Amino acid sequence: MARRRQQQDPNPNTQASFLGAQEAGLLGEDTGVQSGNITSTKVELISSMVLTIGYSLATLSNILALQEEEATEQTRSSDVQNQNYQFRHMHKHLQNLNNRLDSIERKINRY
Repeated sequence: MARRRQQQDPNPNTQASFLGAQEAGLLGEDTGVQSGNITSTKVELISSMVLTIGYSLATLSNILALQEEEATEQTRSSDVQNQNYQFRHMHKHLQNLNNRLDSIERKINRY
């Protein structure tokens, strides 16, 4: 049979590529309108997949932008908290220093 196929088709690669395409499911069993429908269905499927991937990438980009914004706000918030802590610490230190100066002044006024 192999010899018979080779005799019928002078190019054996044509038959092999047709069989490979048929096995891969790229060709329909019928030709004409039905194969056109299969092709349009595949195109629609691929286009919907591309659109879905595009929407997913846009959503991911928005999420990453929001996360970056949130991280910036947290950094600002922590900087403000650190600054408030430093101000409170300085205020306590200055109050202690002021109390110490008041006590020294009272001692000086006694003598």
